[in-house]
Amino acid sequence: MNERGSKWPLEEKLKARIRETGPIPFRDFMHAALYDPEHGYYMRRAEIGVRGDYITSAHLHPIFGELLAKKFLALFRDLAPPWTLLEWGAGTGRLAADVLAAFEQEPEARSIRYLICEISPRLRAEQQRLLENRPNVAWVSEDDLEVESLTGLIFSNELLDAFPVHRVLRERGAWRELYVTLRGEAFAWVLGELTRPEIARYFEEVGIELGEGQIADVAMDIVPWLQRVAAILREGYVVTIDYGDTADRLYDRTRWEGTLRCFYRRQLVSDPLARVGEQDITASVDFTLIARAGQAVGLEVVEFKSQRELLMELGLLERASVRLQHAASSAEEVAARLALKHFLVPSDLGENFKVLVQRKRRSTMV
Repeated sequence: MNERGSKWPLEEKLKARIRETGPIPFRDFMHAALYDPEHGYYMRRAEIGVRGDYITSAHLHPIFGELLAKKFLALFRDLAPPWTLLEWGAGTGRLAADVLAAFEQEPEARSIRYLICEISPRLRAEQQRLLENRPNVAWVSEDDLEVESLTGLIFSNELLDAFPVHRVLRERGAWRELYVTLRGEAFAWVLGELTRPEIARYFEEVGIELGEGQIADVAMDIVPWLQRVAAILREGYVVTIDYGDTADRLYDRTRWEGTLRCFYRRQLVSDPLARVGEQDITASVDFTLIARAGQAVGLEVVEFKSQRELLMELGLLERASVRLQHAASSAEEVAARLALKHFLVPSDLGENFKVLVQRKRRSTMV
């Protein structure tokens, strides 16, 4: 049986929905594939790390978390204590463990409260196993986070690339959106009306004109999420780390088919309609969208650069050199060299990943 004919449980659930209600926007298909409570990829299967479907910077080497901890502490020093660090979507908890280990080496950082907001029961359990002996770590749901309840820093690492996207294009001068339908028993693409008119307004406001038939993948769900994040902060910073770019580069005509991609067992997969619920689906993050949405809710951009540039500023080469000099085994030396390569090579985890720092200042209104 081929991939499209596979009997994944979520595939049958989505087919039943399409038969009942008609074609669904790809945004809804992707959301179900990743976050369906019973069968979504992140809710029940996500495999992250060297043996998983994909690898993150945190899984390459602890040096990534060490350097981020240094950056976070520098931002915290601009705020009045007590400080809270909230990680939104913490994956396996590996990055949290490395950041906390680095904080333990700094007396002023040892009292920082570390909160994790994680919707995946499977990943949350993995995080709790890894961090169970750390008393200053707590897990919260979004509903637990009240308006202006937090002074400190909210950050995410490779979170927003997993937000579902609207796949849109221009056809004879009109905006159209890609939907998922059925042809026989197989999923298939079909064009339909734009489900969110603000997408067209956004492209007009930022001056982006797509070519005829060019696909753009737009994660408009980022906007309400960022509104929520800004509301939680009384004062502090939002740090977003992800792969992506500014709108002018992201929707360039060299990316004619958009930026959507899938990963299964460390292999790049071209078909997002296959293996429903069994493979990761992701798209490059539009940092122009984040900056504009943030500005509308009181978040000013204070820093935007590549991950490589940030890590270099924080002392990547110096710290890696020390690690190499004190490597206790050839395996440790190889790990340090491999991490350095990935963080420095432009086509890898260095230039493709961006870091955006936004600040919310305390309101002076009474």
